[in-house]
Amino acid sequence: MPELPELTVYALNLRPRVAGKIIADVDPHHPRVFRRIAPEDFAVRVKGCAIKDVVRRGKSLGFPLDSGDRIDVHLMLAGEMYYAPREARMAPPEPCLTLTFQDGSRLTFSDPHYNIHRPQEPKLWVGINLKERLGLDPLDPAFTPDALASLCRKHKLLPIKALLMDQKLIGGLGNAYVDELLWMAGVKPRRVASLMTPEEVTAVHRAVGELMDEALGRTRKGLAGEIRGEVRDYFRVHHRGGKACPRCGARIAHEYLRDRTTNWCPTCQV
Repeated sequence: MPELPELTVYALNLRPRVAGKIIADVDPHHPRVFRRIAPEDFAVRVKGCAIKDVVRRGKSLGFPLDSGDRIDVHLMLAGEMYYAPREARMAPPEPCLTLTFQDGSRLTFSDPHYNIHRPQEPKLWVGINLKERLGLDPLDPAFTPDALASLCRKHKLLPIKALLMDQKLIGGLGNAYVDELLWMAGVKPRRVASLMTPEEVTAVHRAVGELMDEALGRTRKGLAGEIRGEVRDYFRVHHRGGKACPRCGARIAHEYLRDRTTNWCPTCQV
């Protein structure tokens, strides 16, 4: 699932392609892609409007329009975006929605999980002005060690991994990067957030900053102008269950925490 680094770079790479362009047509390949709005109402709201910008909002993308509305898109597990200049051929796998601009270029949102053979998988969705409650952004200067410590104190029973992944508390982090940053901080995922020491909180906060800096740099380099895909071949623990910890050599654990795959080192995360 795309998280903060990927979505930040997606917005950066997509912005020069679509900012300022006027939406001429809307093709809903999968009407179920729309959240809280009918396909025909969506088309009425966005046709003739110009996209002003592309921004990341937590773990979703926002496309502010000159009408004052905003198109919100959550790529979920496997959603991707495909941009095609005028007259260029494009055949995205399982397209969900295509926006055609006045200059003939197109932006298609695609998600193979809309395939009828996978009806239960989480799927990409699109909405207008969705009022999601978003927590502190890890890239915001307001995300300080004190702010993180305050969140930990307020949520007495939450494991630190669950706290970091709660989009209403901290917006943008997901399962993959939280596994990585907790390994960097040396803190086990099930550590009760409210019982963490000031040193542990500081270590987690520092790991968030260091990992986001590293991930943004690697993602910018790996995508290099692309607006889809992930660059995570540098991960040390996530999806590496049973392999050697690169820090201590112990076997990386694989378990489920609140129904999410979790990888961590039982030796150097305490």
